[in-house]
Amino acid sequence: MFSHDLNICLDAFEKSYESALANYAAAAALADLKHLSQATSLSILSLEEVGKMMLIDGLLFARIGDECYKNYKQGYLKHRMKLNAVELYPLFLHYLSTIDPRRDEARFNQTLRIAIDDLKKKRQNICEILGNNFTFSDLDALKQKGFYSHEDDSGLKSNVEAIDHNLAKAVLALSWRVTDTLKFMLNCSLEKYRESFQELREKNDEFTLARIRNEANKLVQNIFNVSMDP
Repeated sequence: MFSHDLNICLDAFEKSYESALANYAAAAALADLKHLSQATSLSILSLEEVGKMMLIDGLLFARIGDECYKNYKQGYLKHRMKLNAVELYPLFLHYLSTIDPRRDEARFNQTLRIAIDDLKKKRQNICEILGNNFTFSDLDALKQKGFYSHEDDSGLKSNVEAIDHNLAKAVLALSWRVTDTLKFMLNCSLEKYRESFQELREKNDEFTLARIRNEANKLVQNIFNVSMDP
């Protein structure tokens, strides 16, 4: 038995998409007013919504009690797990491209390649500031500093002075790239996404589900040298 109603999952996916775009739009407006700390925090919330979309997508094939279901239950309300999911965003884009009606167009594929290359560059820009051990989950602590006054090694700080301007601009640039690429992918194919999953759910059986997960596990292992197994 699938763990969640298909229409509820698809509606949640769409609402998270809307929230991701809205959060980035608000962040960009604040950045234009020079409120960079708050803009950074909102841009990170935008990335969290993208991570939530990816968790919801995984839930579409989850069975009650299986690892996918457990991971969703653990990660849906945890900020760091939603941000961690964004590490797999390039794979998510490739996956979305398989259901895009433009997938055979050379111009579409070229645009997607350019976007993914730029995503890597913008992530690297943050690494150059925070160090090569940076992961998306590190942004959770930064988000808190942009919203709240706090204390660090140098003393008490307000949220206004909490985030270095170069770092703020780098995070905003990354969030723009993520959300803009997502808009490019889904504005023309969101309904197609819904239709595809309705069709896949109807055809899905335990053998197919196991094969999909096995291939996904091998792909992630090969790219990131990690396993999706518990």
